[in-house]
Amino acid sequence: MRRAAVFAHYDKDNIIDEYVIYYLKALKQICDKVVFVSCCELPAAEADKLSGIADLTVVEKHNEYDFGSYKRGFFALKNKGTLEEIDELIFANDSCYGPLFPLENIFAEMEAKNPDFWGITKNRFGMKFFKQQIIVCVRPHLQSYFLVFSQKVFNSDCFLEFFENIKHQTTKNEVIINYEIGLSEFLIENGFKYDVYIKDYYRFNHVVLSLWRQLIVKSKSPFLKCSVIRLVNRNLTTIAGWENVIKDYTNYPVELIKNNQERTKVCDFNPIKMPKWLKVLCFNTMSILPGILKRKASCIVKNYIPWIMD
Repeated sequence: MRRAAVFAHYDKDNIIDEYVIYYLKALKQICDKVVFVSCCELPAAEADKLSGIADLTVVEKHNEYDFGSYKRGFFALKNKGTLEEIDELIFANDSCYGPLFPLENIFAEMEAKNPDFWGITKNRFGMKFFKQQIIVCVRPHLQSYFLVFSQKVFNSDCFLEFFENIKHQTTKNEVIINYEIGLSEFLIENGFKYDVYIKDYYRFNHVVLSLWRQLIVKSKSPFLKCSVIRLVNRNLTTIAGWENVIKDYTNYPVELIKNNQERTKVCDFNPIKMPKWLKVLCFNTMSILPGILKRKASCIVKNYIPWIMD
């Protein structure tokens, strides 16, 4: 397979972190072309890190989130005529550490299934606007941190139309509704068939956050969401013992995660000592509760017992 990847990047400190370089090198092993699109003001010294890795670099502060970067990378490839030379187009972003497992094996498995487009995980639940409010509902969609499209899809008029119409959205939720969920639904409506690499735990919500351990240990998920380790989702999961999970089940260099966490974590606190197994049990139990109960439990954890959220 001849492939091209568009990689969406953003960093609050305008740098290209080492975990990003690791990810890009892995993409380069399976792709003929890698396009790096940064929504930052990158210093020249940072852009130099991409030498020998990225075939094309686009640096533009656009405030259109990852889909704005995907759009720019897609049209850069189209304008150069590269789309006529490849079989698969990958959209990936820097919201994950990885790959934790070889991408070659994953692509070989998905190639045998021959879908029109696919992703690593699929979320059963989504959001929609209802009476000027956003509500949670059943709305299946592929999660946009890693998406793969066949030539049949990315050369179609409807794919072109979708990305031509991407524009700035006020909130991240609007991006999810209009673009992440919207893309899956739009392609399905236009007759394309999709598949997903990991089908485990589909009946639950937020699996890449609340069930990240199971996804790595049992499902060999190639990615771990950065927000988990940065303690953004500490009302949904615990990261107790995370280093052992990575060391015991993958060959990923733990130092890349530790260094990034230290720079980007959202809070510091000293939790009351609580056995790791009990923390994991608490959050695993919460993750499989029905939606309403799960949201209430998450709220209680967030507001009243933050000492277990490490």
